[in-house]
Amino acid sequence: MWSVKKLWFMTPILVLIGLLQLSETAFLRCYQGSLNNYVETPLSHPLKLIPCINKELPTVIYTFGYRGRISGPATTAVLTAYINKKKRNIILLNWENEAESGMFGISLGYAFSAIPNAKKIGRELGQALIAFTKAGVAISDIHLVAHSLGAHLMGFAGRLTREQGYVVPRITGLDPAGTLFEGPLSLHSGLDRTCAKFVDIIHTDLGNYGSSTSTGTVDIWPNYTGEKSKQPGCPIGNFEMFSPEDLCSHDRSWGYFVEALAWPTSFQAVAASNYSEWVAHGGESNRTIYLGDLTSTQAKGNYYLRTNNKSPFGLGVEGTKPITNQTRRRRNPFLARLFKFF
Repeated sequence: MWSVKKLWFMTPILVLIGLLQLSETAFLRCYQGSLNNYVETPLSHPLKLIPCINKELPTVIYTFGYRGRISGPATTAVLTAYINKKKRNIILLNWENEAESGMFGISLGYAFSAIPNAKKIGRELGQALIAFTKAGVAISDIHLVAHSLGAHLMGFAGRLTREQGYVVPRITGLDPAGTLFEGPLSLHSGLDRTCAKFVDIIHTDLGNYGSSTSTGTVDIWPNYTGEKSKQPGCPIGNFEMFSPEDLCSHDRSWGYFVEALAWPTSFQAVAASNYSEWVAHGGESNRTIYLGDLTSTQAKGNYYLRTNNKSPFGLGVEGTKPITNQTRRRRNPFLARLFKFF
């Protein structure tokens, strides 16, 4: 177990090693109707994808988070859902090698390898987006979607394009990673509302792997109860780090999003300034949105909803009503997250 003191003592050395691990093997993969039919090019040569991109259609670019895989459950589910919807260009940012934990192991690999790689690749993706725009792909039709650390990568991309005078219209963060991006030891500025014209964030694992703070234009809080808690149906207990059981709540963010792509009105959320207001008003509000593609880009603030404990998760309008007989416990999400990683 690493103490904060030891971690900070070794920071300069580990950062140097992490920077030396930066690689140049990220790719862009453009799908043509199925997961098995695609064109792929190094991120450094994005214009090779132009023949695959229909400039009359909107473009979705998705990526995974720390230790993600191109054949992993999140990637497969999100890409399949978008491919099934048709009428849009589907591109995967493959940074599988850079998202690995490498020689450090899970905890330190995240801090000293994956995060620096995410920053580097995010800015490279931003340059690729600008190259697409100059080649005739309308930046106003680009939607960036990503899970966990990948959400911050997309934030870095959006921030780079804005620095260059281009604004990405929408970034959707599926439970953006919280460790080292918030709290007393927040060393990095990741995805927030300044990274795109509209940023919607779905929080499902606050205080654990996911972010606990409202940083988007819209922040959606499924099954929030004011504490670090599991999503309904997720197992309770101590599990091996990054096992399916351990990641259950974190992965629900993309699980809900995928179902919302198939059933666009199944995840209705209601506006409230905070959880207490949502409970006090019993979910009554004249401001509601839908999680997923139909999220109103005119909306702002926090939105709350409940889900089922198994698929299909969406409860429709019934999900806007809070359950008020739950016991709330106060915890320090930053410390809980730090102890989990280190």
